[in-house]
Amino acid sequence: MSRPLPIGIQDFKKIRNLNSLYVDKTDMIVRMMAERAEVYLYTRPRRFGKSLNLSMLDAFFNLEYPKDNTWFDGLKVSGCEECLVHRNAHPVIHFDFKDLDSPDHAVFLEKLKRKLSKLYGRYKYLSDSNELDEVDKMDFHSVFTRTVDEAGIGYSLKDLSDMLYKHHGTKVVILLDEYDNPIHNTYGKEHQSAITQTIREMLSCALKANDSLEFGVVTGVMQIAKESIFSGLNNLNVNNIFSTSYDEMFGFTDDEVESICSEYNCLDKSAEIKDWYDGYRFGNANVYNPWSVVMYIHENFAPKPYWANTSSNSIIDALLDNADDRVFEELKSLSQGESLLKAIDVTMTFNDLNGNPNNIYSMMVMSGYLKAIPSGNYHEVSIPNGEIYMIFGNHLAKRIVRTCSDSDVLAGIKDMADSIVNNDVDKLEESLYHIFASSLSALILDHEHVYEGVMTSLLLYLSGKYRVKAERENGKGRLDILLEPRSQSMPNVIIELKHLKPDEKDEKLPSEAAEALKQIHKKDYIFGMKGRILLYGIAFKGMEAKVVSEVLVH
Repeated sequence: MSRPLPIGIQDFKKIRNLNSLYVDKTDMIVRMMAERAEVYLYTRPRRFGKSLNLSMLDAFFNLEYPKDNTWFDGLKVSGCEECLVHRNAHPVIHFDFKDLDSPDHAVFLEKLKRKLSKLYGRYKYLSDSNELDEVDKMDFHSVFTRTVDEAGIGYSLKDLSDMLYKHHGTKVVILLDEYDNPIHNTYGKEHQSAITQTIREMLSCALKANDSLEFGVVTGVMQIAKESIFSGLNNLNVNNIFSTSYDEMFGFTDDEVESICSEYNCLDKSAEIKDWYDGYRFGNANVYNPWSVVMYIHENFAPKPYWANTSSNSIIDALLDNADDRVFEELKSLSQGESLLKAIDVTMTFNDLNGNPNNIYSMMVMSGYLKAIPSGNYHEVSIPNGEIYMIFGNHLAKRIVRTCSDSDVLAGIKDMADSIVNNDVDKLEESLYHIFASSLSALILDHEHVYEGVMTSLLLYLSGKYRVKAERENGKGRLDILLEPRSQSMPNVIIELKHLKPDEKDEKLPSEAAEALKQIHKKDYIFGMKGRILLYGIAFKGMEAKVVSEVLVH
């Protein structure tokens, strides 16, 4: 019997208590105890296991949990005698910088005060501790009651570690999650510098020359070293996407995915999982996106861009929207499956993004939108998998729709949408060719994922009349595109796509389009639909499209 999937659960203790799926990453503890650095910085894209790993460290080291817990039974760390000496033996400060989006610095500080108050509330016993003097208790009270000033915020984590050390007589472990998230979310805004300064002071005080510290762990997407957030930390152990140590501690490896597929009886889906969610490279390890793999199984093996929908992509959106023509052409070549040689800087700052257009690639590599493999003094960057191909197709097509000044192209998009609703096959073929030849010819990859992403984005022109959905489960399978009418007066529209490889003959286009239409019937994609239904089979080769259609009334 397969274990429950830990959907939305990032608490290690809860996952183990529920006997949910857990891929063993506890070897991370073994390596840390062997290295014994004072501060570790791990940078990886979002949703690659950073928060769960911090929760695992909390469960292992935190003295607030009983030593006889069974959370680590059978896991790799259970065989490390040196590690077990520290098990549940230290006070732990576990703080995350999530949910601090703010319109200005003042609101940010108020939100931060609330989070710090809740953090201090976990240690309310300190307010009555005989080991603390009156000044300590005054400092505790000011943070807990949210009356602390900005200077006190800077010292808040350091002060708390000192109080815990005095009370317990044991040095403290500090775990800080997503330290750069507030900075990330204020890209291009006036208060970004002030927020960066506040976080710099908090981390510097807590992690630099702190006699109460056993060790600290910080996670984030970016390594903002040049902005001096970690200045003075001479023994900072930096582990980024190019580091070979800990390279298998974030994301799923081939062996881990095979084991998961075996447990959930989906070994026949291995190729699809690899096509959609594999392709990342951390150090020497090839890894899968763990969030997308788990969601794929949870959603009955439906291949979709799950990772892209988990949180804001505001920086990537802004960078793509403002990319100059040369960068935009390079991005289109990436969407064709090509690779580029680029200089990737893992220590870039947010200010660097505006100074050099090429820095968009460093941001996208660190954020998980591109993979990068060292090649001499440069890195070979490319799109890792089908999920990201679809994301690129959507981003680039939306840019064309939003920024194109050619009224003929805009008219072609309108013609395409109207011809679909009106079942005008000839006009649809003509408008698709016009759009692709005018604006998208270099974008199209000979890959169905991108064709689907482009078509879905272009069809958002109809969003006032239709809900545009891709990879919709219906009948006996998943249809490519569904236009679900907002009004009963409009027909349902089902679109199934096929594509030809460059070496296949153009004469196959009509038969492939007809095969796409047959698939709609064979898979019963029309199941449950009422009224007038328009069915389209569309076959692509490069910028050419062949369309066949059928009208049903149910």
